[in-house]
Amino acid sequence: MLKGDLIAFLTITVPECVASSVTGSSPGPTSRRSRLAARRSKNWDDRVAELEQLASTPGFSSLREQIIALGRLNRNDRVLDIGAGTGLLALAAAPRARHVCALDVSPAMCRHLEDKLARLPIANVDVVLGMANELPLDDESVDVVLSNYCFHHLSDAGKRQALDEVRRVLRPGGRVVIGDMMFHVGLSGARDRALIARFVGRMLRRGPAGALRLLKNAIRHVAGRGEHPAGADWWRRALEDVGFAEITVRALDHEGGIAVARRNR
Repeated sequence: MLKGDLIAFLTITVPECVASSVTGSSPGPTSRRSRLAARRSKNWDDRVAELEQLASTPGFSSLREQIIALGRLNRNDRVLDIGAGTGLLALAAAPRARHVCALDVSPAMCRHLEDKLARLPIANVDVVLGMANELPLDDESVDVVLSNYCFHHLSDAGKRQALDEVRRVLRPGGRVVIGDMMFHVGLSGARDRALIARFVGRMLRRGPAGALRLLKNAIRHVAGRGEHPAGADWWRRALEDVGFAEITVRALDHEGGIAVARRNR
């Protein structure tokens, strides 16, 4: 079921997105930021198989189809997939576009995606190790930016920085489609309360293991080490502030949502 697939994601989190090609030389820990990125990638290195399995669920297949459709890709488009993971969006975009840059923070995830590409008749996808808020691309070099369940790993300030980067690399008139967790971690809104109650109930039905997961998540959230989802209203304001136009943000019937916008000329 769609809701089950995506709520299950709250127990593991999805790859965020740092700056050199996987097929080139590996980046060394030359700065505090690169060392931090390397540490963040380690969990994903251990979860490639788990995320591959999640990517094949009906919920994520449905989300992929919605994001790809909203991207309105054509054969001349240069596409950037931020937080590419095991290739959910990048592999679907490749037959529809001229070129796809699949960006992710995990070296193991990137190697896994390159291994998949080597077994497929796809020659227009480059896998790149990179961060969402420091995109290793030239200004106005991309026609479409896609992302799925990556941005909630960034603080609100980090998300805004990443959106600034998205606008920088998009050509004038270029499109961005972002699928992500879209709710507030709180009880003020009816949808937020329903989502949190659903998640808590799901975890408690798992018994002691689920209760322990809830406790760990609560500790991570209080310590500032958990996810940082933002509601649809936040996304609308942020996209406006960065300078996007033709903005639509739609909350889905689970914890996710999809934001679509176009860069002003």
